[in-house]
Amino acid sequence: MKIFLRDSSQIKEILLKSGFSQRSLGRKISISAGYINQIINGERNPSGKVAKDICQALKIDFDDIFFIKHDYKSNQKDFYEEKKKEMKK
Repeated sequence: MKIFLRDSSQIKEILLKSGFSQRSLGRKISISAGYINQIINGERNPSGKVAKDICQALKIDFDDIFFIKHDYKSNQKDFYEEKKKEMKK
């Protein structure tokens, strides 16, 4: 599971309207301004806690600026393929 920012321009607008700079938001939620900048620019994905803290500080809903993408990788198919190969030997 990964958390992604929906739209960087949207969060920049919300920051301005809320009176926050990236630095002041970072201070409020105890993360660096660099980390906030990386999230906003799509270079890093926030943890669940950081995303929650951002939303609480900006007084917005999670779904307003973030979305969750589930990456389920099943090794089941690979497991069965390996077993088939072993049985043929």
